[in-house]
Parts: sequence; structure tokens; C-alpha cells
Amino acid sequence: MTRALYSLVLIALVFSGAAAHDLDHTLGHGEAVVVRFHYADGPVFSYETYEVYRPGETTPFQVGRTDALGRVAFVPDAGGEWRVRAFSEDGHGADIRVDAEASLASAAVPRAASERGVRVLLGIAIILGIFGAWSLHRSRRKG
Repeated sequence: MTRALYSLVLIALVFSGAAAHDLDHTLGHGEAVVVRFHYADGPVFSYETYEVYRPGETTPFQVGRTDALGRVAFVPDAGGEWRVRAFSEDGHGADIRVDAEASLASAAVPRAASERGVRVLLGIAIILGIFGAWSLHRSRRKG
């Protein structure tokens, strides 16, 4: 193998390893349910633990911490009565039921499949184009 081919293989390996650390996301514009927790005397229940449960299930659908304004937001994937629990380490908390209808627009289209594929193909095309131009230049110099 020539030095150029080794370089090409090395570049391809570097670019293929970079895609393994890529973090994709989806953006959905669905109907979110927002529950705001606050103490009876007014202060918000911020940065406290919460759990959201689907109707009839015992495993949490979503877990986390309330935001700075004491809110829990989730996008239900099924209608019915959802359970939202928020609690602090010192024993304060609430366990409420929320009647939530499934959002018809909650299915977001992932960007990963099409955009990543285009980026990978573009990278390969650039590498092959550079290698082809270099090979053409080199063959003309010899002849």
C-alpha cells in the first residue's frame, strides 16, 4: 500500500470514529402538559424530584427535577389519567392526577437518519475527490 492510501484509510477511520460521539436530537411541537408546584405560602417548589406515570403503570414514564419555576412538563403519548408526583428530601410533596389527552403532534421527525447520511456521504465524496485529484495530478507529472 502506498503512503497516500494509508493516509486515506487513516482519515476515514478518524471521521468514522467522530460519528460515534454524535448526539442527535428531535424537536417536537406537541401539546405539553405543564404542572406548576408551589408551597401554600407562595414560594415555588424548584429543583425538587418528580416522577410522571402513565395511566395504570407503576414504572415512571419520566423522572427529573422541577425547573426554577417549580414546573414539570411532559408530552403524553396516551390519553387518560396520568399521575404526577413531586417530592423533596425533607418530606414535602404532592401526588396528583392529571387528565391528559395524547398530543397528535407529539411524534417529532428525527433529523438523524437523513442529515447524518448526507454528511457521511459528503465527507466520503470529498475524501475521494481529493484522492482522485491527487492521483490525476501525479499521473500527469509522470507521463
